[in-house]
Amino acid sequence: MNDTDPEVPTGSTEQESTYAPRIGGPDPMAVAALWQQELPGLDVTNIVLASAIHRIAQLLEQDFTELVKEYDLLPSEMRILLALRRSPPSYALSPTQLFRRLMVTSGAVSKQVHRLCERGLVSRHLDPQAPRGQLVRLEPTGRHIADQAVRRMSTMHAGLETLDRSEAQRAIVMTQQVLSALDPSVGSSGPDADE
Repeated sequence: MNDTDPEVPTGSTEQESTYAPRIGGPDPMAVAALWQQELPGLDVTNIVLASAIHRIAQLLEQDFTELVKEYDLLPSEMRILLALRRSPPSYALSPTQLFRRLMVTSGAVSKQVHRLCERGLVSRHLDPQAPRGQLVRLEPTGRHIADQAVRRMSTMHAGLETLDRSEAQRAIVMTQQVLSALDPSVGSSGPDADE
């Protein structure tokens, strides 16, 4: 399948963002200044850091949502395609593996998989390794969409591309430190640990 397959939305190829205007949010430093006025002497470092991370998460989710709309998908559905795409060699996972990796309920995964099956992006198969078990397998059209989405996010994603690579690498190190402080299991197993 190639990039011009008419059955697969190709999404925007423009380098300039065509997404909806960003939803405004509070400046974490301004919020900190207000707290320091109200409670002088209070160390609000944790509040500033948490507010900044929360705002970054909002902006990234907004960007991701706009991207997946171009493929007529929900963010949760695209995440299923991406989880399957990074699961070689069969590009298949059990529903249990999917909901653990995506940190959602099994009911939510089942509903999303059903819609993706209807569109021919994934398929259900019996799991030869588990009696009565099922596997959700990525189909070629779903793989094509996942590949396109990852390539686009790697090139342009919510403005992160404006950081030079050394700045981005420093940010990765710092956010990994924060994440490890909040979740000690980070780094203790593979990127998509099932347990």
